[in-house]
Amino acid sequence: MEVIPAIDLRGGRCVRLFQGDYGKETVYSDDPAGVARRWHAAGATRIHVVDLDGARDGVPGNRQAVARIAAATPLPIQLGGGIRTAVGAVGAIESGAGRVVFGTAAIETPDEVKGAIKRLGAERVIVSVDARKGKVATRGWTNATEVDAVDLMRNMIDAGVGRFMYTDIARDGTSAHPNFESIEAILGLIDRPIIAAGGIAEIADLERLARIGVEAAVCGKAIYTGEIELAEAIRRVSEIKS
Repeated sequence: MEVIPAIDLRGGRCVRLFQGDYGKETVYSDDPAGVARRWHAAGATRIHVVDLDGARDGVPGNRQAVARIAAATPLPIQLGGGIRTAVGAVGAIESGAGRVVFGTAAIETPDEVKGAIKRLGAERVIVSVDARKGKVATRGWTNATEVDAVDLMRNMIDAGVGRFMYTDIARDGTSAHPNFESIEAILGLIDRPIIAAGGIAEIADLERLARIGVEAAVCGKAIYTGEIELAEAIRRVSEIKS
């Protein structure tokens, strides 16, 4: 299992939100590129970057910060937040992202996701399914829907999507541990690689995720606070065979 450190951007700074609440922000660094270099030095093989302003507003809001992150290390970036069109996805790849992450568009404009897959290939496209109590939230998690997370994944598989990221919003930024039961249920229902996120508090959480079979885990708050030492987490998870 791949351990992927997250860099969440708001106003050009590296931040974390509590349960996706834009009013509950903690700033961890004014130098996201420096943070990227730190994660590279710790042994990361990929970085997950989220443009929080873009996720909420629907247009990229941290282009310069993303470009600096991409230039700071040779690590591939998976970029999400504000990518709502196939053209936007192509632009993100041309700007240095290795993968693009669709969220809101998967519900509101699924044809754009299909268009991105057609132009970029399924390997470069991820659909992020962000859920509260099993129901998907969109627009930077500010808009609740009645769409079931598993139903959305099945629809996206029909559209050609080959990889998903699943976040339990109630756990994100809380260090309350992942919702292992929901993740295991999804793994039993969805025959595609799953990247898990939300609530990871300690290395034991990552080890459990590795054992239940997720492809990767995105880790944010715990590596910024020091609850998880990234290099040690990568080493220990690498020893587990799912």
